[in-house]
Amino acid sequence: MNHTLTITTNNEASVVERLLQVTRYRGYQLAGLQLEPLTECAGLSVTLTVCSDKPIHLLTSQLHKLYDVRDLQLVSADIAALRA
Repeated sequence: MNHTLTITTNNEASVVERLLQVTRYRGYQLAGLQLEPLTECAGLSVTLTVCSDKPIHLLTSQLHKLYDVRDLQLVSADIAALRA
């Protein structure tokens, strides 16, 4: 099942490393990653697509704990995941 998250973070060089590390530690595979700076280097907009049979809340609850994460939203999930 694929899940797409939109994450707003502080503009720190190491934030992407932490996002990917938590994703790997929780057993999710990276299916896509897109980064865009916010206006005037105020932060980053990260679109993270992951693949796993695990419930997505296991990942989002850990990503919310990262101090660089300002906002996190689940944008989309497979229809099969919504039925489970």
